Amino acid sequence: MKKKKGFTLVELLAVIVILAVILIIAMPKISDVIKNSKESSLETTAKLIASQAEKKYTENQVLDNSSTIKCSDVVKLNENDYGPCKITFDDKGNAKVTIVGKGKFEGMAVCNANKNNASISSDCSTDAKYFSYEDITVVSNVIVEDVDKCTSYVQSKLHATEEQATTLCTTNQAVGGRTLQQAVSLGYILSSDYETAGLKVETRDGITITGYNIEGGTDVVIPSQIDGKAVVAIADYAFTTRGVIPTLTAYNNDYKVSLLSYNSNNNYVVKPFFVSYIAGLGITSVIIPNSVTLIGEYAFDDNQITSITFPDTPITLGCGVFYGNPIMEDSSYSFPSNVTEVCHN
Repeated sequence: MKKKKGFTLVELLAVIVILAVILIIAMPKISDVIKNSKESSLETTAKLIASQAEKKYTENQVLDNSSTIKCSDVVKLNENDYGPCKITFDDKGNAKVTIVGKGKFEGMAVCNANKNNASISSDCSTDAKYFSYEDITVVSNVIVEDVDKCTSYVQSKLHATEEQATTLCTTNQAVGGRTLQQAVSLGYILSSDYETAGLKVETRDGITITGYNIEGGTDVVIPSQIDGKAVVAIADYAFTTRGVIPTLTAYNNDYKVSLLSYNSNNNYVVKPFFVSYIAGLGITSVIIPNSVTLIGEYAFDDNQITSITFPDTPITLGCGVFYGNPIMEDSSYSFPSNVTEVCHN
């Protein structure tokens, strides 16, 4: 019987090379198929939310129910794959949906989709030119280096009892509605007092939004980055008439506001520090990205907000951030558990 020959080493190497070439050619196509599948899935989800939201809207009208309709009310979303999601309605009950992906949908978003049409975008954020902003440093961590100093300072300056001061300076628990880091972040403990209070404060650079021009639209999506820096905070009264509002008439590709240039920068409408009446700008909804960790006092005061999308990371609010907005008159509405509102005692 004739003995069968096996493959030679050269033949095996040739097969491996051919398979490698085929794989190299096929991989981009496979990647495209996966990407297209993900995009199609996100678009379908947005259209489904819009469709279901309109049905819910009609149902609420019949039942005389004025509750805000949220994405989670109409579709169950996996929180690992879906970030901020917002529904708005026109006066005829037609829904528009903005949804930002994460996890397997990272880097994808759908902006203002309706039940029939949706298209993928990398970012639904409102254009940076409609914001005024400035560089800031924000508190990333507070370390108590001297418990006795800290306890004494908190008792005398923050009007806490000895027990409250001890708790605040030795644990991460909140006292009087705030943690030590929140007290520092909101300026209740001044930087000039850190040593006296026995504190070491670690900070990071970022951007704070100081004003907004309503020409950017009433549905505001705060960008997570401006000028390549993370948007980490929103200043006191930023989205009111007290904010520093870009005029958009001659911005010359420079939208940034500096405290030193308020009087000379004619690209902005500069408001005096004190005004007798503070009005909102007519904003109806806002999406806040995960990069934002702090919102100053009365930042969205007296607007027309009926929808707020908070980040899914911890965020601290000053007093009255959404005071005077319709959403706050809804007795069924409450801030998510990761949101902490902190006011002066």
